[in-house]
Amino acid sequence: MDMFNIWDMDRVNIKVKLEFLEKVNKKIKIKFKSQSRAWEVIYPNKEVPFGSFKSVLKPSTYNNLFVPLETFIRISDVLSISREEMQENITSYKTAGGVNCIEDPILPILVNPVFHMLFAHHIGDGGVTNPMKGRLPYFGYRQYNDFYRLAYIKKLEFIFGKICYKEDYLKKSTMVYCPPVLSTLFFKYYKFKVTDFLSDIARIPTFILNSEEENILAILIAFVIDEGHVDSTELVINLKNKSLIEDLEKICKSLKYVCKVTQGKSEIVKGYARLHILREGMKSFYKDYLKLNKRYPIIDLGWKGEKIKLSFKIVEREIIRKRGNDKIIIDLLDKEQLTVNQLAERINMTRQGVRYHIHNLLNLGKIRLLDSKQLNWVYGV
Repeated sequence: MDMFNIWDMDRVNIKVKLEFLEKVNKKIKIKFKSQSRAWEVIYPNKEVPFGSFKSVLKPSTYNNLFVPLETFIRISDVLSISREEMQENITSYKTAGGVNCIEDPILPILVNPVFHMLFAHHIGDGGVTNPMKGRLPYFGYRQYNDFYRLAYIKKLEFIFGKICYKEDYLKKSTMVYCPPVLSTLFFKYYKFKVTDFLSDIARIPTFILNSEEENILAILIAFVIDEGHVDSTELVINLKNKSLIEDLEKICKSLKYVCKVTQGKSEIVKGYARLHILREGMKSFYKDYLKLNKRYPIIDLGWKGEKIKLSFKIVEREIIRKRGNDKIIIDLLDKEQLTVNQLAERINMTRQGVRYHIHNLLNLGKIRLLDSKQLNWVYGV
């Protein structure tokens, strides 16, 4: 499994355990006699002032401040302290000049299916903020659903450790930001530039398409969450990026899911490519998802998973090919005004099936179209 160490990151400031700092100071005293002599060896060109170097070695500094990782790497190397030991003693870190720190960090960082799922989220409902010159780019994930927005943060913390967001962070915005110090790892691993994450041109790298099944399944699940919907007895993902849809089709074929790709024709979806995971493919997808969810509970389809389960009941419904559907629809509309989508969900029928019955009942004068101004027309008795 691939992984990142703290020294693989860019512009990192850290805090360390005080007992480790004490060990470092003792080693400096034994080897160099004084901090000034240690500074002269570690920074022979004096690119870091002695005062700054000295403050890194003061316990009081860590009450309020983070210190440059680069300085600690140099100190550890000179004192023959392994980088792995130094990494084990980091209590928190953040982007130099950044706000959100990572506490109780998970180091080294493992590239697993959840990491790949985050990558897909950054394409699906994500975007890259490319700040002023000299600052690092970072991801923002726009998600209006509270469950999925919180799930994104949980995935970040599953991979990296506790991220210190403000207490009211989720109450004020539907956009969640991935700190720059973490965002840079996605650019590095997938060899992407900032523009490569744009949903209109993004692609799944070939080495990922050819990787383990768990990795590509996690990517597909992310796109189902961000861009997919259950359309009666099939799962559909709509994207303007036809090449990306074809990448997802390759994933489905690798996983042996029955699927097809079509081009959107109506005005609403004109110009969109559509990946259809057909009924049998959706059953296999859901079965594989449950296995992955058991291993990584953080990978959760949420309400869309429940919608998939509900869709399976459509074909199991006893009266699907028997008389009685018209009466059920009339009885429901007699109690409340509903759309085709709402009726389909209530009686476990495909939308196409509901439209067929609606058309007949309208012609017979048994129901009425009450509101045609909305995107989904409303019917009643």
